[in-house]
Amino acid sequence: MILIRVLNFLVMACFSLTVLAETESKYPQNDVGETTAMGIPDTLMLSGTTVKKRFFFSVYKLSHFMEKPEVNLASKDALITFILNANTPQRIELEFLRDVSREQIEEALIQGIEQNNFGSDLSKIKKDIARLSSGFQDEVKKHSTLTLSRLSTEELRVFFNNTLVVETESKALADALWSIWFGKDPIVNTEDLIQNVLTN
Repeated sequence: MILIRVLNFLVMACFSLTVLAETESKYPQNDVGETTAMGIPDTLMLSGTTVKKRFFFSVYKLSHFMEKPEVNLASKDALITFILNANTPQRIELEFLRDVSREQIEEALIQGIEQNNFGSDLSKIKKDIARLSSGFQDEVKKHSTLTLSRLSTEELRVFFNNTLVVETESKALADALWSIWFGKDPIVNTEDLIQNVLTN
């Protein structure tokens, strides 16, 4: 029983630390996305990529895509504020690098939202996350993909293995999900996700 609890802890801990790494990926490495079939503009540029890793476990590869800002946003803080507030198409792609359960994904998303929205009433958001995760397979296999497509500040589409599982106009849900990686206490090194925009 103790061993099972330790293993469960290690798997969940994988969602709490980020390092940059090279890894096999099924996503194209072009600067421009190729997902018009999912209703996502093909003009989005890859702003950055990172890999979630804890101890010896690589959990998922995370990539962020966005339209290149028309204004000069040279500082990290200005660019993150733009990403969180701009009415511009964006998407976040996760490629899982190991098998995980649907429940572990749901718990990790809620944990990241709670971490970045302390003191907020998240009861509605948690119900939305449960509805979102119901579209996943019970056992999410290695190389499965999760795509969060934000067509505007309010319009959000979520795809699991390129299949639409949620389409909503809930700005609260979209904001909460983006806060996981771009909020005040993100679960990743956010600079990794915007490095291409900062340097180009």
